[in-house]
Amino acid sequence: MPVREIVFAPNKILRRKSRRLSLLEITSDESRSLVSDIYETLKAGEYGVGMSAVQVGEPLAVIVVMIRPTPNRPNLKHFSRVYFNPKIVEAFGEKEPMWEGCCSVLGADGKSVYAKVPRYKKICVEYYDEPAKKKKDTASGFLAHVLQHEIDHINGVIFTDLVAAEDIVSWDEYRKIIRR
Repeated sequence: MPVREIVFAPNKILRRKSRRLSLLEITSDESRSLVSDIYETLKAGEYGVGMSAVQVGEPLAVIVVMIRPTPNRPNLKHFSRVYFNPKIVEAFGEKEPMWEGCCSVLGADGKSVYAKVPRYKKICVEYYDEPAKKKKDTASGFLAHVLQHEIDHINGVIFTDLVAAEDIVSWDEYRKIIRR
C-alpha cells in the first residue's frame, strides 16, 4: 500500500479519457491494489477528499472519494467510497459555485491553486462498486461537487478548464479569502 507519486498538469495523461474497466478487472488484485494505493495517497495529504486513478498515472476510470474534515473544511462528515466506471446520468437544478483545488494543479509557487467552480448541486451517478455490482446513487452538496470534479478527471478535464484564468487564485490568496 504505497503512497503513489501524483501526476501534475500539464502532464498529457491528465488530458486523456480514462479507460473503463471490465467486470473482471474491477475485482482483480491489481484494482484492489490500485484502490488501496489511492487511499494511502489521499491519507498522506491533509486537504484531498477525492482522487482519480489518472492522478497517480493510471488512465483508468476509477475514482476514490474520501471526504473527511480538512483544515479548510473542518465540519465535513466522513464518507468513503470507490467508483469504477462512474458517469453522471442526471443533473438537477442550477449550478452553484464552490471553492475547489486539485493536488494535480499547482501554481508557479509549487502550491495548489483554487477557484470557485460552478457545479450542479445534485447529480445521479451510475458506477460499479468494488464487488463489480452496478449501482446508481444520487449525491448532493459537497459530495456531488467532489464527484463532478473527479469524474471530470477521468474524462480529461481539469477544474481550471471550467473557470476564467483571472478567477484562479494562489494558495496564499485563497487562505486570505476563506479566513474573512
